[in-house]
Amino acid sequence: MPIKGKEIKNNNIFMWANILKITLIIFVAIISLVPFLWIVMSAFKDRMDIMSPTLYLFFKPTLSNFKEAFGASGGFSIYFRNSLIVAISNVVLCIITGVPAAYSFSRYYVLGAKHLYFYILTTRMCPGIAIGLPLYIWFNKLNLLGTIPGIILAHATFNLALVIYLMKSFFDGIPKEVDRAALVDGYSEWQVFTRVILPIARPSIIASAFLVFIYSWNELLFAMLLGGQTARTLPAAFPGLVTALGTYWGQLCAAATVVAVPVIILVVFIQKYLVQGLTLGAVKG
Repeated sequence: MPIKGKEIKNNNIFMWANILKITLIIFVAIISLVPFLWIVMSAFKDRMDIMSPTLYLFFKPTLSNFKEAFGASGGFSIYFRNSLIVAISNVVLCIITGVPAAYSFSRYYVLGAKHLYFYILTTRMCPGIAIGLPLYIWFNKLNLLGTIPGIILAHATFNLALVIYLMKSFFDGIPKEVDRAALVDGYSEWQVFTRVILPIARPSIIASAFLVFIYSWNELLFAMLLGGQTARTLPAAFPGLVTALGTYWGQLCAAATVVAVPVIILVVFIQKYLVQGLTLGAVKG
């Protein structure tokens, strides 16, 4: 009986600990969601409701802020298009170059591989502002200032290292016997990579692509410094809504809501692959 009573007591402690943990998680989630929900609500309010000192949870929604921001006069539709082009192109560029590079670091002998790998990672460690001026001078000589290809290349300087780091960790977790077995079956080195390894690495590739998309989609410094007016992205266009006459809060909240929508949609549809991709290479077999 004493042993059984002790087990019941331990179970009760474990149950209450779980309840406390779940309550804390829900509380933190609510606190984190309140600012975002406030931005979304403000996007559908008119200026009088936004500036009113009285809190209104129920109001008459309007799309005027979206029309003003993304209409012909606002110009944010162009910035939205630029953001999509830059983010998607950056994903394609980094995945196409980063995944084979990570596989090479993981599987083949490369002269000075450790130093080269560390050098690539330092491009991610380095703060963006430290290379902002060199990139500006370099892009100016190459006539890439104010162009979308210039922004894509600038984002790739950081995101490529992230793809190589994540994918190398995953490839290191795949036994080399898988490659050797495929070679014995008559596959070439390229076929082993494309037909055997890449299907296994699909979750990690999707997770890496998602992270690259987010970093490129939300990037502000290079888009403002190198993009100019023609290649400006959505985050870089936000400061234009803060003027000497005041801040256009409604349009700012509408633009912020639109910026969050693609990321939320991606998370909903690729959540399974995202979790798998970020955990498969975490532990070596």
